[in-house]
Amino acid sequence: MKNRLILVTSSFPYGTNETFLENEIGVLAHAFENVLILCPRTTSKEHRTIPDNCSVDFYDLTVTSKAKIVAVFGTFTRLFWSELKIIKKSYNKKISKGILSSLLISLSQGRRISSSIQKIMNEKGYESENTVLYSYWCDDTAIALGFLKKRNSELKSISRMHRWDIYFEESKFNYLPLRHFIYDNLNQLHSISDDGKKYAQEVWKIDPKKIAVSRLGVKKQVIIDKLDETLIVSCSNLIPVKRVDLIVDALASLENLSINWVHFGDGVELDKIRNKASENLQGKVSYDFKGRISNVELMEWYAENKPSALINVSSSEGVPVSIMEAMSFGIPVIATDVGGNCEIVNNENGILLEANPSVKKIKDAIESIVNDSSKKQEAYRTWKENYDAEKNYKNFVQLIQD
Repeated sequence: MKNRLILVTSSFPYGTNETFLENEIGVLAHAFENVLILCPRTTSKEHRTIPDNCSVDFYDLTVTSKAKIVAVFGTFTRLFWSELKIIKKSYNKKISKGILSSLLISLSQGRRISSSIQKIMNEKGYESENTVLYSYWCDDTAIALGFLKKRNSELKSISRMHRWDIYFEESKFNYLPLRHFIYDNLNQLHSISDDGKKYAQEVWKIDPKKIAVSRLGVKKQVIIDKLDETLIVSCSNLIPVKRVDLIVDALASLENLSINWVHFGDGVELDKIRNKASENLQGKVSYDFKGRISNVELMEWYAENKPSALINVSSSEGVPVSIMEAMSFGIPVIATDVGGNCEIVNNENGILLEANPSVKKIKDAIESIVNDSSKKQEAYRTWKENYDAEKNYKNFVQLIQD
């Protein structure tokens, strides 16, 4: 059995992103004798608590001018030309400047990160036969693991797949580099949703036999006894894909309903959404933008304030952890039918809207759900059966240790 784990992240345990890893890291630490977390070098002073048998080291992800020049030499590799063939024949895409740039940078970054990981493994004495390499995202770090595995077949290399690292449409160039290379060289890929696995099969054009559906999960909470029918919440980054402006529009169109709306999260659209709320909700709906808070604080707030619903109207999702968290309290959810949302939200535990709902449909859903306490038990059951962190992560550990 493998007893050492190298977990490659995009920032964790630094900064405030990858909050869902806070639920997973304890299970990983319990299953492995040592867990080495590798993340990019950072100036962040925020550092999440990690178990005693976890340590942290760094890889360099900076794209310097020199790195861009070096990336051009990727055109002389067999892998580069093989990928061009896949782009044209498997994906049926034209080779654009953006696609070329994306491919060359990912090739270069993958090699740089793989060299950095190999150096750290050598320095710390990590032996290939008892080590698992785990990339939390199916991005350039997964490409790096592919290079390491290609050089050393004894290494076990795996990667999770979430949303933006699966769906081509989430990329500026409608393309994600070296999907076939990642699939061919890693031992396992773990999609957090059925939809992600299906997409990889149909769009990446690969056999899904090496892809497992390994769902994320959140910790057990106490089901709320009585929901506050006047309170709804949303929890997401304030970025275009989350379409929080539609929530404002729907709330502004409510009639004869007293609602308090609280949003958790921040982002580039904060000022835009806050200004829109100020212009459209004054005198109709009370609202509060709480910003980004810790996961512990959020769970405490849910338990104390007992919201009647969480609302998510994103245009793209994997399976949102924010929905799992709400349901662990028995809070019903309104969500759009995008990505893996339909795998967690239905009309028994909430309201599943069409992918691009009208403002009226969102308004009607809000009016319906705040007056319907029957969905609470089903929301909690959905969490318990499918998104219990302890159960899901133990199953995941068994898969990656075998």
